[in-house]
Amino acid sequence: MIQTPIWSVVLASVFWWLTLQTPILSEPIASQQPNAKIEIARIRSGVLPGVIIGGHHEGWLNIVQQRYTASSDRDDRLEEAARYLVEDELVQAGFDIARSQPSSVFEEASHDPEPGRFLIGGTLTKARLNSYQSWFKGGVTKDDRTIRWELFDRQRSKVVYRQEIIGSAEAEGIDNPAATYEAIRASIKQLLEEPGFLAALNSTPVETIVQPPSRFEVAALAVSNQPLSIAQLTGRSVPAIVRIRTTSGRGSGFVIDSSGLVITNHHVVGSAFTVNVDLYDGSTRIGRVLRRDSELDAALVQLDGESTEISGLPLCQTNAVRVGESVIAIGNPLSLSNSVTQGIVSGFRRDGDRSLIQTDTAINPGNSGGPLMNRQGAVIGIVTEKIASKGIEGLGFALPIEQVLHRLNVQIVQPDRAALDDCGNPIATSQSEQRSL
Repeated sequence: MIQTPIWSVVLASVFWWLTLQTPILSEPIASQQPNAKIEIARIRSGVLPGVIIGGHHEGWLNIVQQRYTASSDRDDRLEEAARYLVEDELVQAGFDIARSQPSSVFEEASHDPEPGRFLIGGTLTKARLNSYQSWFKGGVTKDDRTIRWELFDRQRSKVVYRQEIIGSAEAEGIDNPAATYEAIRASIKQLLEEPGFLAALNSTPVETIVQPPSRFEVAALAVSNQPLSIAQLTGRSVPAIVRIRTTSGRGSGFVIDSSGLVITNHHVVGSAFTVNVDLYDGSTRIGRVLRRDSELDAALVQLDGESTEISGLPLCQTNAVRVGESVIAIGNPLSLSNSVTQGIVSGFRRDGDRSLIQTDTAINPGNSGGPLMNRQGAVIGIVTEKIASKGIEGLGFALPIEQVLHRLNVQIVQPDRAALDDCGNPIATSQSEQRSL
């Protein structure tokens, strides 16, 4: 019989105990899901003002000396602080966070024009705040916060995860708000460890999302060889005008080719990944936002499904616009579909890095994103804004379409050996071509 020395048994036991105490290293949380951006929504309070949420206790019997009630003023401050606290926890965990980052001390680092694919928000559904003080020990504040966390997927336009999580914490001192903040921190930390939360982030792998090409090519469309009447121009153009609807508002846009590409303003699509697009025939399509430029205020949208029946509008890809030139705007102001207004080009202005076409054409809310067109039927600009005040009229502005095409990486492909007008579009010369306009 072979005997094992006692010291080897002891060493083996110690090694076994240390093995149990040593945590198994794993990948960081954020590396386990796609690098999709997350944006922080509201962290709001669902506890009504005046509701008793706890109190101050004294003595070894913990006799209540004062009741704590939810306060609307305090809740507003709490929501703002909680939002940045949650954002900081996500940054520290390695998630890709859209927009401001409280962990950064640089203002430039806080600007992110691309919205997050996921929105995370929370509602404080329950609160238990108590402080204790006795002769034998100093004061302490204890806080329990129940938060209903929700994860919204902009690509799917729905909430993909919902869970209530209790966060608990305590801090030295009486009625110390640090206990509340740490309770919220504890809740978000638990959320980041929830398998269901991580699974929701993994629900659509990044590689399955079709990425838009680096450049879009559209064919140049023919224009009239002579000015059209307002009726002719409207009849030819209206079928390409669309209404764009999001949860936060609505505006106009226009189709530029038969593949279903639509140009509009960035402030019309906002942070949406998909939008509802109402067509001239009364149907509604889903539009996917391919590109957005918040600084210029332009966006490119792709309609789902076939769009071969929509011819699109010719685009003036040169700086051939002249002051005094007659123009019209077509859009959906105040939900009045395909409204047409007439005016002239009043001048050219600068707004920082943006060039603007000034016009006295009537522009109203809902016109944003619609075309400003010359009398040959080519789009010269995108209606973007107006100056509105008592005693001020006729100060509307449009983004030159040439600048928009450049910023959205859209290139107009010219036909071979075709006569072109000043805007760079082929000129319709035959009677059949004129009738098709």
